[in-house]
Amino acid sequence: MRLDVPTLFAVVTLVALLMAGWICFMAWGKPARDALWAWGLALLAYAGSHVLFAMLGPQPLASLVIGGNVAYSVALSLMLLALRRFDGLDTQAGPPLLVQLQLFAPVLAIVLLYLLLMDQYAARVVAGSLTFSLQIVFILRSLLDRRMPRHGRGRYILLTAFFALLASLLLRSLAAAMGWMASNDDDAGRLWLTMVFVVALCAVISISLGFVYMTMERAELRNFELAMKDMLTGLSNRRAISDQLHMAVSRAQRQGQYLSVLMLDIDHFKRVNDGYGHQAGDAVLRGVAHTLLSRLRAQDQIGRFGGEEFLLMLPDTSLEGAATLAEALRQAVEATPTQWGAHRISVTISIGVAGGVITGAVTVDGLVAAADSAMYRAKQSGRNRCEVAPPLLAPN
Repeated sequence: MRLDVPTLFAVVTLVALLMAGWICFMAWGKPARDALWAWGLALLAYAGSHVLFAMLGPQPLASLVIGGNVAYSVALSLMLLALRRFDGLDTQAGPPLLVQLQLFAPVLAIVLLYLLLMDQYAARVVAGSLTFSLQIVFILRSLLDRRMPRHGRGRYILLTAFFALLASLLLRSLAAAMGWMASNDDDAGRLWLTMVFVVALCAVISISLGFVYMTMERAELRNFELAMKDMLTGLSNRRAISDQLHMAVSRAQRQGQYLSVLMLDIDHFKRVNDGYGHQAGDAVLRGVAHTLLSRLRAQDQIGRFGGEEFLLMLPDTSLEGAATLAEALRQAVEATPTQWGAHRISVTISIGVAGGVITGAVTVDGLVAAADSAMYRAKQSGRNRCEVAPPLLAPN
């Protein structure tokens, strides 16, 4: 079965336009710098390149050939820009110089190369395909950047589509360089065009699906963070740290391990709010959270349990070890004031410590209540101190 090239041309163009329209519709109401806008415009430029190619006759006009290839190059640059914006790499000042070169230099190169090689079909196909391939390499590098958070299947869909597109361009470049195709109108040329358009059809569907899916995954991750993170301090919220504590207690019960809990409260926090304002209070909360977090082990967990209360969970830590850490944390907070404008706001914390070997008789509520009671004893005894609850169970 022979595939009709004009039909493929029309299908690819229609699909690109449809995808561009729906993605722009999804972006409606979002800021102009949103990644969805850049991706929708990229698909419009991609469709525009095919419209220009469709206007070519037996004696192609140089303006249409150059315009179509420039539009294709612009589409790839906009896709790279969209991915950078999606990953939050571009600020209001714009991308750095190296990235600007990656965005704009290929477009300029296409113009110059096609002006110079307009009468040399094979040379311009090789030059154009290699330039587009370089742009796709830039896109793949962005998708594979290890500094960026992974977003699941959407990114893998994009990787697969762009690798396929890169392979088709390199094969077409090889065919032109080896003399396997003399023009787009001979049998070999039509065969290669058919291959390119089939890959392009699959790619335009896949990259649109992949980017939309990646956006959905980002939204789901954001919703999860809103549900499980305290937005002020960046720590786990009460729900999240409670869930983590339930799992840790269950694990410690099965394995007969130590588990300790610290309940911390900032002393006289109301005085900070009354004396400096609530924004200063927020800054103090963030400062205390950072000080605590910086002194914990990787396996330890910390969450904001209430207004100015924090809960720390210390797996495989005896009551004595937890008490030692509590004193170190108390001293660290006392020695680390929060800078607020011209003011250095110093605060202290009171800490209650509870824990020991976890048995089946130990409950999460009981463990937290023991730490909470010890913390209130610390407050009643003068604040800025640590109190240890009676051991849950002495080790054998």
